[in-house]
Order: sequence, then C-alpha cells, then structure tokens
Amino acid sequence: MRDRRNTNLSISSTDSTNSAVSSRSARDGFNEKRHSSPPPPSPTLPAPAIGRLKVQPIWRRSTALKLVLLCIAVFVLCRNIVRQWSENRVGQLVEQTEGQTEWVAGNDLPGEPTALVVADPTGTSKWTISIPHNWTFPLPSRYYKDMCTQGNALRNSMNVDGGRRGSSHWWRKSGYFSKDHTFLDVTDAEDVGALPKPKDAVSNVCERSMTFLLESDDASFGQTLLRLWLSYGLAKEEGRAFFLDDSRWAWGRYTSYFAPIARPECARPPAHHIVPCPHSAKHLVVSSATTPWTFGSPFQKEFQGHHKHGLASQRRIFELIRRGYEALFHLTGEDALYADSRIAKFKDDAERSNGLLVGMQIRRGDLHPFEYQYNGDYLPLERYADAARSLLQSQRGASSDIRYRSPEDFARSPLILASDDPDILEDPELIQAASPLVIQKAQTRIQLATKATLDLTSPVRPLREPGSAYVKHMDENTGWEGGFYSALFFSLGGAKAGDNQTLPEQALRLRNLVGRAYLLDLAVLSESDGVVCAVSSATCRALAVMMGWNAVVQGRFVNVDDHRAWSWDSQR
Repeated sequence: MRDRRNTNLSISSTDSTNSAVSSRSARDGFNEKRHSSPPPPSPTLPAPAIGRLKVQPIWRRSTALKLVLLCIAVFVLCRNIVRQWSENRVGQLVEQTEGQTEWVAGNDLPGEPTALVVADPTGTSKWTISIPHNWTFPLPSRYYKDMCTQGNALRNSMNVDGGRRGSSHWWRKSGYFSKDHTFLDVTDAEDVGALPKPKDAVSNVCERSMTFLLESDDASFGQTLLRLWLSYGLAKEEGRAFFLDDSRWAWGRYTSYFAPIARPECARPPAHHIVPCPHSAKHLVVSSATTPWTFGSPFQKEFQGHHKHGLASQRRIFELIRRGYEALFHLTGEDALYADSRIAKFKDDAERSNGLLVGMQIRRGDLHPFEYQYNGDYLPLERYADAARSLLQSQRGASSDIRYRSPEDFARSPLILASDDPDILEDPELIQAASPLVIQKAQTRIQLATKATLDLTSPVRPLREPGSAYVKHMDENTGWEGGFYSALFFSLGGAKAGDNQTLPEQALRLRNLVGRAYLLDLAVLSESDGVVCAVSSATCRALAVMMGWNAVVQGRFVNVDDHRAWSWDSQR
C-alpha cells in the first residue's frame, strides 16, 4: 500500500535553517510511527470549494470588461456628437461672414494648372485646383494626371493632421459618391475670394456636369467607346449634365460617325471650373488620363456586388455602359442605311435556311491574348471555329422549333466574320476548321486593303528622269495585313505621331474610313444570335454590351480567351 502524502502545500515564513531542521525532524518522526504502528484511518476531507473560487473572478473580470467597453462606446459617441455640433456651428459662422470677409489665398497664383492648399474663413486648410483663365480647354493630358496626383497627396496629408477641424467622422459615408471634405470646389473658392472670379460671368451654368474627352493615345476605338458609354451612364446616374469634346480625338469629329449628342438645357461651365478630381467636384472632366481616378478601385467597390463574384458582380457596371450605348450608338447617313440592310439580309438568309446567325470577331495586330500559353502570339483560329460550332449546336438544341434541328440546317447557318486582318478570311486554317460552315464578311462597304491589293490598284514604280541614272525612291504601299497596329494608324496619310491638331486632310480621310468600317462591323455583329470573340479585345467587350445582358447570361456571348467572365476593363 502506497504512502499517503499530504497534498496541502504551504510556504513557511521561517528562515531556511529552521526549515531544514524541521524537515529532518518530521522525517524521523514519520519513520518511527511508520514502523511502530499502522497508520490511522484517513479522516474524510471536506469537498474543496474550487469551483466557487474560480468562477467568481472570471465573472468579475468579464463584467468589468463589458463596463469598460460600454464607457468607451459612450465616450466615442458623445465625442463625435460634440464634433458634429461644432462643425455645424462653424458652417453657420461661414455663412454669416461669407459676405463680409475678403479672403485671398496668396499674392501670386501658379501660372499653370495645379492643385494647391488654401485656408477657408475658419482657418481650416483645404485643397483646391487652380487653372489659369487664359488656358484653353481641354488641357494637355499630363496636367489632369498631375493635378489628381497632387490632390491625393494633399488630401492624405490633411487626413493625418489630427488638429484639423471637421475631420472625417466615423459615420460619414466613405464610398465612391462621398464628398471629399478636404476639397474646396473651384466655384466655392471663387465665392470666398481664394481664387479670382472670371471677368465675364456665364449665365444658366449647369449645377453639376461631366465632360468626356475623346482622346485616343492608344488608338483604340473600342476602348474609347466603352469609356464614353460608361461615362454617359455614370453622369445620368449622378444627375449630371453630359458634354462631349472631340477637339483632340485622333479619329476626327464625333459627328463623322454618330448622330450629335442632345445638348443639355443648361450651359457648359467655364473651362477653369472643369477639374479631373475629386469625384465629388461639381464639374468633372473624364478622359483616358483620369481613368484611374474616375473608374478606379472606389468605383469598382461601389458598383460591384460585395457578395457576388464573376459575371454577377459586373451587372451594375454593364447596365451603366448599356445605357450609354443605347443613347449614343446611332450611325448616320448611308452607313446607317447600309448596316440595316446588311443585317436584314443575314437574318433573311438564316430564316430561309432554318438556321441561326452566329458572328465571330477576331483581333490580331498589336493586341495579344491574356492566355499565358499564347502570350505574344495569337489564339488558334481553330478555337474560334470550334466555339462557333458549339454555339450553333447549343442554340439549335435549345430551340423549340424542330426546323432548327437538322444537320443540313446547321450547315446552312450563316457564320459572319469581322477582323482587323483582311487576309484572315482566306486563311486555310480557319476555312478548314469552320467547315462545313461558310464564312462571310460582316460588311463589304468599306474594306481594309492589303499591300497586294494596293499594288494592283495603285502600283508604285521608281521614278527616273529621261537620260539620268538617278532613280527617285518612292515609298512602297503599306496594307493592313496582319491586323491593326497603332503605329500604322498614326502614320496614315503622312501624319506625325502625336500631332492631332494639324492632321493632313488625306490622313483624316483615311482614319475616317477605317473608323467607319470598324463601326459597320460592330453594328452587324451585334445583331447576331450569338458572338464568339476574345475579351482581351475591347471590341469583344463592347459587343457584349450591344447584345445585352440576357445574351451574356444565356451563353450567346462566348469568350475564347483564358476562360474569363465579361468585365468592362477585361480584369478578373
């Protein structure tokens, strides 16, 4: 039988020597008792009150923690209420002294557009944008980018300033449409004297507006259309008047392609009132240079579903672009008549053959797919053809009309093609992959010419004077074989890259022809029963918008590049 040991531990207050002696004495006595007589029976020990001792401190600590948190919450709430009252009081003082205080930000304003810091009548520092009145609109793109970059830096420095009155409150909305309380609008800055007022005041100015700049540094017509339609939809969403400026557009005048945009009843704001940022400004300008600020991360967070992924998260953005498309995509003149007749012809052919109308858009040139395997190259043409065939089969199987279910009807279904490469229609790989389907051009009114075609119609021969050995060199014809290249576009008609102000008439005419051909392809393909394309191309993404949301959801819009869902900027 094991020895029973005392489990009750105690700490003696005596010194170490006495403890050692006591320990030896205890051991000797214990050994004598152990050998002389059996141990007495163990008395029944009382139950330890451990549970009560442990629960009570825990309960007290949790209660204390709750009380501390409650006090903190009450303190924060009272503090913010006092701040809000103080800010409202400051606003009343501003209104009372606005007409009595002459406020000048400085003796000299910058001689070029820039973001700067001023102080309001209460002494609070805010940032605004100063644009000299003698500068014409629109400004060079770099100024818009620089002003937004400067404004971001100024706003960040003000937000970290703990002593600034009226700092951001925790209950304020901080999303895309929230007001930047560190920014003083140009009109407000003029009213209080921080910026000079114009000599000639404009009457009936729109309360809020958005001006879209048509400027194509990358020569992408499709990307410009997407930005234009999205900007229009966003302006209408916010209740802003919408204006368009095409004075710097590389493709020429907007009305060379589309019907004029309906003008608002109010007047366009003065040029120096139109700023690129922040988004809460009264009069905004949107261009390719301001895209990171206008359609950046805050825009994506506002319009994409927080709990949605893939295609479903893009619906609100899609609807904004669709609104712009419906309002603005109206071809003019003979191009509109031709597009209508071409669409009617294809639909009649499909109806007579009991088939469906499927379109393909193939982008080559200087644009390459997202798919890593073909980075720097092009997607196989067989992939487009296989996708078109699968689309026809799926739509034929989904049709309730028995006429669409025979193999003969499948072979007779029109397959229309639009591409920036004029030679692709004759490519044996595509013809073989699409067989037995017969490929037709989306439109034949305006065709991009190849070098071989140009050499036949307008041959170039070296010039030699009679009796002279000197041969004058003549530039060879340049065609569009291989697809659309920005450098080739900007060099049309002898134009200089980057110079859109003094374009030769020949260059402008050639660019106009290329643009009209592109829009005719878009107009025809968008009326197809289904479209196959690669979303790395802005044209493909624009076609989805033109076909409509239902077509995308129902699978009649097929992407063959990297298995990506539709998005306006091609990002995942």
